[in-house]
Amino acid sequence: MADGAKGAGGVSPGMVIAVASLSSAIVTSGMQGIAPALPAIQDQFDLSSAEVALITSVYLLPSVLSALVGGMLADRIGTRPVIAGSLLLFGLGGGLLLLEMPFWGLLAVRFVQGAAFGAVLSLTVAVIGDVVSSGPAAARGQSRRIIMMAIAEAVLPIIAGLLLAWHLGWSSPFALQLLALPLALMAWRVLPPLVRAPAGAEADAVGTPDAPADPKQSGMRAVLRAPAVVGVQILAAMRFVFKFPVITFFPLLATDELGLSPATVGVVMGVSAAISAGTAALTEKLAGRWTSAQLIGGSLVVAALAVGGMAAGEWVALAIVAMFLFGAQDGVYGVAHNVLVTELAPPGLRSTYVGLTGMVRNVGKFAAPALFGAATLVLSITQTFLVLGAVGLASVGVARRVAAVQSRLGPPPSS
Repeated sequence: MADGAKGAGGVSPGMVIAVASLSSAIVTSGMQGIAPALPAIQDQFDLSSAEVALITSVYLLPSVLSALVGGMLADRIGTRPVIAGSLLLFGLGGGLLLLEMPFWGLLAVRFVQGAAFGAVLSLTVAVIGDVVSSGPAAARGQSRRIIMMAIAEAVLPIIAGLLLAWHLGWSSPFALQLLALPLALMAWRVLPPLVRAPAGAEADAVGTPDAPADPKQSGMRAVLRAPAVVGVQILAAMRFVFKFPVITFFPLLATDELGLSPATVGVVMGVSAAISAGTAALTEKLAGRWTSAQLIGGSLVVAALAVGGMAAGEWVALAIVAMFLFGAQDGVYGVAHNVLVTELAPPGLRSTYVGLTGMVRNVGKFAAPALFGAATLVLSITQTFLVLGAVGLASVGVARRVAAVQSRLGPPPSS
């Protein structure tokens, strides 16, 4: 869509991107924002470690399917009611969790919030793609979302920790989720309603995607027949095949094999996250020279070399630099893949396509740490990092094939 297009009530695309970015940021409070409260929740309900894990698992599990279901629903009724409704459910859930309730009640509310989280996280990518679907402008829009999420992931745990330190109770961090309620109103005001265009016609307003050219290939059938759809989904999973095992196992490698203190590991990972936010902001400039698939291919090479550096024996400095490089590529990868998805989505089915991608990403988040952990049963942790690097290098071929398809198709129509 043209940059000059307006949303509901004449709102600019910049405002649409801002609301989408803030919406993505606030739903991270369901994980990072309550992490400091987990020990207090354990004490409150006298939970075992396995029961504490349920607090996370019941939240993440519904997000696997809600990303796809939310996308399909958004292509039928529009992103505005789905995003606004999901934010409303998320915020109301946060309010309920401030009340006294049994543990099963907490889990039930978390399950509903997790479904809302999956829908919001996926559809905010789609709605930014409705505003700017390709090139440097798309990279700029998607980078704002990732930067806002990175800021939230850094700030929310600090605020939650302060609330607990002020003895406001085990449930006090859930109050942060009430911010989703005014955001739901903003989303309803700013995001445009769905206006269906005639078959083959181009969109004429933000959030008004083209109708599928062939009505016989509507819905999931058209999505699954989209160009390079398998490659795009493999690349979606690969980011988290790298990211979540590194987040989970780099601390073990750094402390057990390299002798770093937990405090040093925390600083190193924090700096890596800050670098990731910085490179996400710079991706717009890179997108002026390379396509999104080419940027992903380069990121995979850097990621593979980085995890190899982490496993390089007793070279502590190399492992630290490798972690910084890993953060640098992750910022580029995240933005570039969001742009790739919006560029290759079938006309009129962007939300469904992004929802499918969100589901694949969430499966990767679940499966990758478990598979990495299983590999450590037969290999050392350093050897497993090397295997991960080899898998990354092998997947560069997928990025090259997707880049070839992207080059053949050319940029999507202005929307």
